[in-house]
Amino acid sequence: MIQKTEILDQLDKAANDFIFPMLDNGYYYHGDQKMTLFGDRSRWAILIEVIQFDNHSYDIEGIENITAVFGNCLTSGNGNDSFYRFAQNTNTETFLDDEDEGPFLNPDAKTIFIRNTEVQVVQDRQHYIAKGIDLEHDGRIRPWEFMRGLVPEYSSMFWVTREEISKSIPLDLPIIMTLSNWHHPDLALDEKPSNTQTFQQIADMLITGDSFLYNPSEEHNTHWSFWPEGGML
Repeated sequence: MIQKTEILDQLDKAANDFIFPMLDNGYYYHGDQKMTLFGDRSRWAILIEVIQFDNHSYDIEGIENITAVFGNCLTSGNGNDSFYRFAQNTNTETFLDDEDEGPFLNPDAKTIFIRNTEVQVVQDRQHYIAKGIDLEHDGRIRPWEFMRGLVPEYSSMFWVTREEISKSIPLDLPIIMTLSNWHHPDLALDEKPSNTQTFQQIADMLITGDSFLYNPSEEHNTHWSFWPEGGML
């Protein structure tokens, strides 16, 4: 039988070992997130996906889906699983680099590929401002601002498929619930998953398979605006 402490201890250990997702990771600008919960009577798994922009990359492939997996039935180790890069340039470089002012969206870029699907590049600054993105530069759009402009409309194109994650999570393990927003622990302030009502209830749900046990009162804090320190190193 699955024990609640088994789940929470594994998540807390991952936090202590710096392999639990940190939404204000100093090396990544946060864009979007998704959590998928899997389980049956004897097995459980958690997949957390985070769309982020690598602040040391000035290429379109700096937009990454970083996955972390946890569970008692994994076919690969717990923690950070893989870095998935699904965005590509089309006929021109999406980002350019100014030696003095840093990277910015190429004004001549018209489209990008996401999983081989051509997607329009939005150059209109009002598009980003309407999403609450505080543009750093008066005349340019930064790569991470461009990434945030893609979500949530194109987020689904960045999430891994069931087949892609099956190298870590058995393909026959049922999905119990998928979350797009939740209360995420602030690891920089030493908050652990077990300290949160959210992950306490997630553990209860994984044990029983009863999705009605998930009803936390904590405020959702996964939106990128809650994590302004991300990407600042």
